[in-house]
Amino acid sequence: MSAQVTHSSHEGHSEHEEPWMSAIAIGVGLILLGVFILATSQGMHAFIHTTHGLDHAIYIGGMVACALLVIFGAIGILVGLVNTSFGGGYGDDDHGDDGHDEHAHHGSWSPIIMAFGVMLFLMGFIEWNHEGNFGILGLGLVITFAGIANWWREDFGNDGKSEPISFGEPFGGIEIRKVGMWIFLMSEVMIFGSFFSSYLRLRTGWTTHWDVKCDAFGHGTPCPDGYVVVASELINESFWTLLPGAINTFALILSSFTLVTALRHAKMPNWQRPTGKLTGRWMPDQRRAVRNNLVATLCLGSLFLVLKLIEWDHMMNGAHPFTIDTLAGSVFYVTTGAHGFHVFVGLLVLLFFSFKAQRGGWSPDNAQSIEYFGLYWHFVDLAWVAIFPAFYLY
Repeated sequence: MSAQVTHSSHEGHSEHEEPWMSAIAIGVGLILLGVFILATSQGMHAFIHTTHGLDHAIYIGGMVACALLVIFGAIGILVGLVNTSFGGGYGDDDHGDDGHDEHAHHGSWSPIIMAFGVMLFLMGFIEWNHEGNFGILGLGLVITFAGIANWWREDFGNDGKSEPISFGEPFGGIEIRKVGMWIFLMSEVMIFGSFFSSYLRLRTGWTTHWDVKCDAFGHGTPCPDGYVVVASELINESFWTLLPGAINTFALILSSFTLVTALRHAKMPNWQRPTGKLTGRWMPDQRRAVRNNLVATLCLGSLFLVLKLIEWDHMMNGAHPFTIDTLAGSVFYVTTGAHGFHVFVGLLVLLFFSFKAQRGGWSPDNAQSIEYFGLYWHFVDLAWVAIFPAFYLY
């Protein structure tokens, strides 16, 4: 009897460890892929020489893609090591014997831990930038990663069957997490609204290339006093400088479609394979239908950041540098940088969602987590649809 209990306990421990061991393996694979992309881009940069800077764009893009994959891989490895070392079996939390479902979604300290870590990171970044002291910045990173690891452990086994519901007006009967997401998005509207209102107020008072036909770079008709060079003047300089922003617009809109497709297939109680030849290969079963579309969303969001930093590099270090030292540059980089940071945060969530999908963790009962995240991702998409014409075309 004792041997049987010991054997069962060992099996349970292995079952709980196994997902996190696969997270380590996936993390190593992502880092190796990043190194391969970096080496490939370096080789292409050495052999390709173009007049419109495509070779340099490949060089920068390879470095950014490598950095993203290394970050994703490091998170997978650290999450796997932490949860394996500290008994991070999903559903291990002791919620007592009062009938609570151990796989239900319970209150979590993870967001508070991650927020505290990010606060220390930002404080440490300022100190490191001025004094070269890495201590607080490093501590912030450690606490942030600890919060991420704990969040993965807590949410991995959530079956969605006991979703907390809010009471009272005006949110009675609505899931608490959905209410929280909408309130959060209201604060985001105020943040980006302040960016837009500041830019439009400044922009309407400036004399720009829309008002005067001149050459601000000394090659033609001089510009009058008070003339302001804005980002769109440099971005619209040629087809190649406008191309990254145009591709990014398409990538984000398409990523919203792939995310909704993942949600649709995760919610299907009686899933059937698509009849189309290509879609059938893309989604051969329900697990891979959800996983592949989540991974596609992750890849499209990563492409957005790669192209964004290629664009920034060209604008900051090109023939006519457009830096953050000017008022026009400050508004542009703060707004697009804040949006890019929101995309990056979304990618970290998508990384976990894709890992959970790979393990077959999504079902009609818990697919609402993808839905709630979709609200955030669609907002990020919508914000870009407003940023692109305002900062890139106007």
